[in-house]
Amino acid sequence: MEEVVFNAKYKDWIAVKKLLINEDTKPEEVAAVLSSIQATLIRKAYDFSGINKAIVEELAQKLTAGKRKSYPNLAEVFSSMKPGEFKTALLAACPDPKYLPIAESYLLCSVLSSLGFAPYLNSATLMETFPELKMPKPKGNFGKKKKA
Repeated sequence: MEEVVFNAKYKDWIAVKKLLINEDTKPEEVAAVLSSIQATLIRKAYDFSGINKAIVEELAQKLTAGKRKSYPNLAEVFSSMKPGEFKTALLAACPDPKYLPIAESYLLCSVLSSLGFAPYLNSATLMETFPELKMPKPKGNFGKKKKA
């Protein structure tokens, strides 16, 4: 039996993702679990990186405010960046100047995400491409109101 398995535990963070693969498993199902693992890893890597994500996200929101998903808007956002100005803003998110490349990387991801671009394969893209793909939903009752 083949499988894709990801287990992580660091302090109070635990993540478990797995897929048992048999002859009926479609390649897009494997892609879905791998993209889910990737999304978890990217998010948590920035969480554990030491930068102040809120500062970077606020900057990304300012840069993309009122803009919709389009390549011209993406080009406009990046052409509006002045290196010294953004370096100063991003350094505010860093506990030490050596963290600047991490903050720059997170800014890029945040800008792309704010404009609706996915720099990596994600579940939304997979579900759009393969509507028959059943992606796991978060556990819990989100659709109904609790009775009083």
